[in-house]
Amino acid sequence: MALNSKMEKNKKAIVGLVLTSLLTFSVVPYFSVSAETCNPDALVPVAYGQRGTSVQNAQACLIEAGYDIPAGATGYYGSQTRAAVRAFYADWYGDWSGNNLGPRGVAQLRSMLTSAPAEGTTSSTGNQQQSSTTSGVSQDVLLQVLAKLSAGDTAGALALLLQALGGQAPSQTTTTQTTTTQTTQQQATEGFLTVEQDPTVTGVTLREGETGKVFGLRFRADNGPVTVQSVFLRWDGGAAPHRIISKLEVVDDQNNVLYSRNVDSTTFLQDSNLKYYLPVTGLNYQVQTNQYRSLFVQVTVLNTLPTGTAGSHNLFYVGQNDVRGRDGLGIDRFGPTSQIGPVSVTLEASLAGSAYWVVARNANSPLAGFIIGDPTNGNADKVVMLKFDVTAKNDSLRLTEVSGTLSPASATSTFRTVYLRQGSQILDVRTPDASNGNFTFNVVPANFTINKDQTVTFEVLADIRGATLTPVTASVTITGVKGLNSLGGTVPLTPVTLSIASDVMSATTRAPEVQLVSMTTNYTPPSQTASSSYSVSLTFNVTPRGGTIYMGTTTAPTTFLGLQLQKNSGATSTPNGGVVVQLKQGSTDITNTQPVGSTSTLYQLAQDTTYTFVVTANQNGAPSGTGLGTGLYRWIVNYMNFKQEDTGSNVAVPGVSNVFQTGYTNVQ
Repeated sequence: MALNSKMEKNKKAIVGLVLTSLLTFSVVPYFSVSAETCNPDALVPVAYGQRGTSVQNAQACLIEAGYDIPAGATGYYGSQTRAAVRAFYADWYGDWSGNNLGPRGVAQLRSMLTSAPAEGTTSSTGNQQQSSTTSGVSQDVLLQVLAKLSAGDTAGALALLLQALGGQAPSQTTTTQTTTTQTTQQQATEGFLTVEQDPTVTGVTLREGETGKVFGLRFRADNGPVTVQSVFLRWDGGAAPHRIISKLEVVDDQNNVLYSRNVDSTTFLQDSNLKYYLPVTGLNYQVQTNQYRSLFVQVTVLNTLPTGTAGSHNLFYVGQNDVRGRDGLGIDRFGPTSQIGPVSVTLEASLAGSAYWVVARNANSPLAGFIIGDPTNGNADKVVMLKFDVTAKNDSLRLTEVSGTLSPASATSTFRTVYLRQGSQILDVRTPDASNGNFTFNVVPANFTINKDQTVTFEVLADIRGATLTPVTASVTITGVKGLNSLGGTVPLTPVTLSIASDVMSATTRAPEVQLVSMTTNYTPPSQTASSSYSVSLTFNVTPRGGTIYMGTTTAPTTFLGLQLQKNSGATSTPNGGVVVQLKQGSTDITNTQPVGSTSTLYQLAQDTTYTFVVTANQNGAPSGTGLGTGLYRWIVNYMNFKQEDTGSNVAVPGVSNVFQTGYTNVQ
């Protein structure tokens, strides 16, 4: 017989006795029901032949739990007590001699007793006090019981007596009124509990050190609310629980932790068949009428799984009636009707076995531009070419090798040395192969480790040697990252093909720094004028570095600035309103300064001096030509040129097409 069922049986027997007395004597002003005094918190192990208050308390608790000791709580552990202990163990453990109530039995008995409803309640109304406990029933309650019996309401009378003897609220609303206040007891109803498997926990894979849900129960309360009090968790794993998990929690469907235990060799109990189980008590989880609620078993896997414990495991299940709830009348409700689970869980023997790299270009990697410096004084040493991020997934990984290439290979005569840097630490220095531009950084001596799920930013730097007036362009690409996992195994790349490239850099001894200030447009639709008008005003700064440079004037603006209209289809057109250039030095307009050069069409811009170009253009009507006409257009600068000598060749300023552009406008 289950423990709680025995407790319920004893209560009903007492109620029957009281009802018999009521029917026999009609009016009884006050009566008491004697009960042994049990203090679950004071329970300690006791043994056969022992005497004293500890034995007396254990006997009282056994009697309260429904295990008969005919002589009562005498304080002597004799044959009657031994028989009661043997019966108690048989209900939850198995065969037991009964010669002692051990530590495990004490814990079980205390748990079962403390999960029952409180044994005493007190209510206050005005200047009067009413008390309802297991040792007595007030005269007021007794009179209400008699009234219900006279009216033929036996169920109502029984409910009131159950409450007075330590049960839950009665099944009907009763009102007690005094001279100053009135209290109304809320109606309580029977609830029926349905227990089934929660379908959201399936196909679970956990790796070493990870935490996750491995089993779920879903509850439904019908007719009335039910409070889930306890769950009897059974273990079906191929190894002892403490050899697989380090922590167990029971969480609700809002991820609130209702129960938590660190798991060691003493956490789980074993039955007579050496099967592991864990009584989870004190949940007090409310399931309202016609509502679904769920509880989940959540575990943390050991950081290092023992040999042979990897693979598929059926960890937890519950058997028939392993879940106990209590409804509004204080009646215990059990479920499920048949076994639920176990759910298969796959355990990875090692996070290291599934570890991999994630490599990506850093958002702050330098954009296309010039590397300007004098090769004789080393002021173009350790120039940042590329920034990239490396993330270690599933394990802490030790970086051993980073491979890459400098292209074109001919640029190796100028980009002579490359560095791998992390923070302020240079991890390795290499010279790219002159035949193919390849290089491989050896990171082993640095013993550089990236922690699990950590992202670290690296930089590739370059020394520039032999740069001339003719720019030498090159880019750097990272093609591979290698390393070792925490167990010393080689870590593969994911994805297998890796190509993290820098923008194109141009090494030269003389070039401009260009900065966009503003680029604004104005559109006048044809409804306001004879034809539409679409104009742009572009302002940018130019600062020569490394020496004097030369840029075009208003007499030949298209030789240095490719200002165009671009349709959203990709087709381009030169504006028919022409391009006008204004040049300022500070706030002074120097547009009319005598140009220089053999053709007098170039402005001479001095080293380290900032000049401002203001460029305007206009398109009258929609552009005409192949692929053009009315539609969506934007203004772009698809090239910008300068000269290092007034008679020299044009040199393109890189990257301007990505910066010098506006949004689209519907030109009609």
